Amino acid sequence: MVSDSSTVLLIEDNLGDIVSIRTMISELSDGVFELKFAESLGEALNILENENFDVILMDLGLPDSQGFRTFTQVHNQMPELPIIIITGLEDEDLGVSAVKEGAQDYLIKGQVDKKLLARSLKFAIERKQTEEELKSSIYERDVLLKETHHRVKNNMQVIHSLLNLQTHYAENMEAVNVLKESQNRVKSMGMIHEKLYHSTDRSKINFKDYVENLTSDLLTSYKLSEKILPVIQVGDLELNLETAILCGLIINELVSNSLKYAFTKTEIGEVHISLNLVDNRYELVISDNGIGFPEDLDFRNADSLGLQLVNNITDQLDGDIELDRSLGTKFTIKFDNLTSLE
Repeated sequence: MVSDSSTVLLIEDNLGDIVSIRTMISELSDGVFELKFAESLGEALNILENENFDVILMDLGLPDSQGFRTFTQVHNQMPELPIIIITGLEDEDLGVSAVKEGAQDYLIKGQVDKKLLARSLKFAIERKQTEEELKSSIYERDVLLKETHHRVKNNMQVIHSLLNLQTHYAENMEAVNVLKESQNRVKSMGMIHEKLYHSTDRSKINFKDYVENLTSDLLTSYKLSEKILPVIQVGDLELNLETAILCGLIINELVSNSLKYAFTKTEIGEVHISLNLVDNRYELVISDNGIGFPEDLDFRNADSLGLQLVNNITDQLDGDIELDRSLGTKFTIKFDNLTSLE
């Protein structure tokens, strides 16, 4: 609905047209319009730099500008302000072009009455108000979403710190290792929310940066940064939140397995991680050039919590997982980008 008072800038140099338009506007019953005049393009642009308006009414033929250029000059300076062209140029092609380029309406002098002008002004102002409300709503949503990711990240950090504190009270190394593995899982999820907190798009994450940071943290956690070389080949992909968290957990588990079991204490090796879009599905490959996966171990039915997580998460992703033992260990997982978690 149009507010009680709306400001209109009329850009027109013909005195008779100014009087006619001012008379029609003064007789409108739907709202009160405060009218200001500019008789040239230069004057109008100066006024727009210093004052705010709800809508512009403008002729295309002015002393210092003629034709469509008049509109583009004003529109370029005030792209968010609705502009109604009211001109003596009865040119259908020009009218269509003007609307396509952003004009709110194209009215022909001599064919405009009070009712038509009122409708055009009403629609222009209501559209502007709706767009402003929508932008405000989107901004508030973005702020709320950003704050949510920030709080989740902080909560994950608290859990990570508590697990770290608990390692000091563990009675044996097995318990310490279990707690550290849990720390890494929590951190892999927290990093997703940290990335989204700093991202301009709160719904998707640049996965290459995430994988590089996650792998670096794992190498530091297992004190292998100087011995194991990470080789990361991730395409220019953006995953949504649900898929990124699950995919990150898989990478955390399989890279951790490689770091724990694939190499001897003195051996130098490589861990490869790649993620690309192949035949409309994501293909995640995690491999190492270590001693290889045990021949007598069925990874689909293992007692290991990490491998159980990998299989369960692959199912959640509606994916397929394969193991190649021919050269070290190579897991290949193919999946789709989730729309939602069920």
